[in-house]
Amino acid sequence: MADALRLVREVRRGPLILTLDLTRPLRVEETTGLAALRVRNRPTVRDVVDGLRNAATDERVVGLVARTGGVIGGLATIQEITDAVRAFRASGKPAVAHAESFGELSNGTLSYLVAAAFGEVHLQPSGDLSLLGVYSEVTFLRGALDKAGIDPQFSHRHEYKNATDVLTERGFTPAHREALDAVVDSWATQITEAIAADRGLDLAAVREAVDSAPLSATEALDLGLVDQLAYHDEALDGVRARVAADTELKGISEVGGPSD
Repeated sequence: MADALRLVREVRRGPLILTLDLTRPLRVEETTGLAALRVRNRPTVRDVVDGLRNAATDERVVGLVARTGGVIGGLATIQEITDAVRAFRASGKPAVAHAESFGELSNGTLSYLVAAAFGEVHLQPSGDLSLLGVYSEVTFLRGALDKAGIDPQFSHRHEYKNATDVLTERGFTPAHREALDAVVDSWATQITEAIAADRGLDLAAVREAVDSAPLSATEALDLGLVDQLAYHDEALDGVRARVAADTELKGISEVGGPSD
C-alpha cells in the first residue's frame, strides 16, 4: 500500500507542460443557468490569469505551449492576458505560442499581440501574419430616423460629448473625428510598443511591418516577428526536448494551484 501511494504521489508530481487554447473568445465572467451549457468549455479571463500565475510557481509545470491566432477579446482583455504570460515567462520556464495563421483573411493584429508576449512564436509554414493595425467604425442612424419621421432631440453639453452623435448626426463632426482619431492612435501606439518590447525589435521596424502587411510566413520570419515555421506538434516536441521527454500535457483548468 505504501509503495502504491508513493507511486501515485510521484505521478501527480511529475513534470507537466501547460497547454492553453487562445483561439476563441474568453468569457469575462462566470455564466449561470442554461447559457452556461453553451460556453462550459470556454474559460474566463480570470481562469487564465490565475492559472498562469499559479503555474509560474508550480514546480510541476516546466513549460507552456499555447494555441493562438484567434481573437480572445478586446484590447483590455488581451493586455491582462499578456501581463500574465509575461509573469509566467519571468519564472524562467519556456513559453511558446503557435498559430496556424494570424488573421488569414481578416485582421490578425490583436491575435498576434497575444502571441508576441510569449518567449517564442511559431507559425505554420502555410500561415500568414495580417498585422494590419487597428481601426474603429461608427454607424450613424440619423438618416434612418429621418425616413421614419423621428426627430431625435438630446441635450448636448460640449462638442466632444459625442455619445448621441450616432442618433443626431449623419456623419462625423470635426470634434467627434478628432476624439476618435486620438483613441485609435493611442491603441496603435500601445500595441506597437508592446510588440516591439516583447519581440526585442525596434519600434520603427514594427510600424513598417504593419504598413507592409499582410506578410507571408517566410516574410514574418525574416522580419523577426516569428521564431520558427512549424506545426503545433513540432512546437510541443521542441519544448519537450528542452525540459523532459516524459512530460504530461495538462490544460490550464486541470493544473490547479501551486504545489505545496
